[in-house]
Amino acid sequence: MNSENAKRKINSEEAVSINLLDEESSGKYNFIGEVFDTIYHPDGSIEKREKSFNIVVDSISRLISALIKNQSGYSSGNLYWAVGQGAGSWDDAPYSPVSSNKTLQNEVFRKAIPASNRSFIDNNGNKTSSVTNRLQLDIAIESGEANGYSLREFGIFGGNASGTRNSGIMINHKSHSRVDKIEGMRIERSVRFTF
Repeated sequence: MNSENAKRKINSEEAVSINLLDEESSGKYNFIGEVFDTIYHPDGSIEKREKSFNIVVDSISRLISALIKNQSGYSSGNLYWAVGQGAGSWDDAPYSPVSSNKTLQNEVFRKAIPASNRSFIDNNGNKTSSVTNRLQLDIAIESGEANGYSLREFGIFGGNASGTRNSGIMINHKSHSRVDKIEGMRIERSVRFTF
């Protein structure tokens, strides 16, 4: 191959790489996050909320990079579910999270997501032992947890996340209608990610 042809080949490969980066940054490769909530009220009533979507935030790419590199302090598999009050103004003017968010607006409680509550799922939403590009995380906020707060947001944190408020790398952010958490109320929440 002569030097002119070699230059053309390199320029062609660079152009393909640049196009892929442009497509990625323009959202062609967006991750999808779906949310499913069931709330058990103290009076015995059950509120099953319709499927909704959450935003997978930009910092997930940092977490993926750290995990692939096996970066010290990031590869322990820690995942925490955090809930927050958001802002009271969201009741009248709902807030839409943005992909640049790195923390909740007003985190008030977090809980570890054990490995047993993380599952691969197939295209039909069924849990499977095979590795897929879809993941489901399940958590319950129990009767005695996060009581006395008006919950309006949640997020999942990984990497170097711990039980400490705002720790770790944010994966997703979801705002929702207010849930006044009281003793005797149990919230079951599932999030599905498609990568």
